[in-house]
Amino acid sequence: MGTIKERIEQHYNSLSKSQQKVANFVLNNPTYVGVHSAAEVGKLAGTSETTVIRFCYAIGLNGYAQLQKELTMYLFENNTNSTLGNYVSSKEELFKEQQLCEKVMGQTSAEIVRIAKQIDLDQFHETTKKFHEAKNIYLVGEGASSFAAQWFQFTLNMLRPNVRLVQTETGMLIRTLQEVDETSLAIVISLHRYYKEPIQITEEFVKRGVYTVAITDSNVAPIHAFANESFVLQQTELSTIDMMPALISFLNTLVVGMMSHDVEYYNQQRVKFDDFQNSFIANRWS
Repeated sequence: MGTIKERIEQHYNSLSKSQQKVANFVLNNPTYVGVHSAAEVGKLAGTSETTVIRFCYAIGLNGYAQLQKELTMYLFENNTNSTLGNYVSSKEELFKEQQLCEKVMGQTSAEIVRIAKQIDLDQFHETTKKFHEAKNIYLVGEGASSFAAQWFQFTLNMLRPNVRLVQTETGMLIRTLQEVDETSLAIVISLHRYYKEPIQITEEFVKRGVYTVAITDSNVAPIHAFANESFVLQQTELSTIDMMPALISFLNTLVVGMMSHDVEYYNQQRVKFDDFQNSFIANRWS
């Protein structure tokens, strides 16, 4: 059946809403579940002890004790205690390598290729077409995701108009929600730790007819319940630090996919941008 994580993901869609709450809590807090009672887990997950027990049966376990045992083994084998813990522990074996640079970048390259093979090509084609056709594009990301969103905005802004980073400060957010409509498209980056604000913004966007695309790192991330569609960049370990190179690579690929729908137009946009930039710099410093 694979790891306990894979088992939960395989059964996730068949679980009740309350059991899905338990599933999300277990995946996000495996260490806590491994050493606390079903009643304590149920309380923090917003359900009950009975629901936790039923969740165990629903995913094919013989009870809560087996869930704790499998989680303990999974944590021991994968060291998934924290994002920073994942990052440091996964690099320890490389510290003594003479070819450190080559080894680390080689691992990053292999991870990018592995994630690229997960992408559905038809979905990619249709989504990048929506990128090209959208009148306005809104980008959302909190925490580590905000850096990726900033890079994406910078790159898209050189090639097309009306690309905005969504500010989560209340006044700015209200203004944004008043502006958006069916001609808009939103990209929401939601990685492990899954900040509430991007999820809430996604829900509001969809209510207003904005086609919203999520980019996340898990098949059971909370964002799936709200976005119109999702790209899952599945990791072997939940580490937002290790995810960044693959995430930026994927965002860059989305840009290339968007340009493929009208090569002549984007070449013109590039030339106009370069000409204006060169003229602006020359005049500024003359």
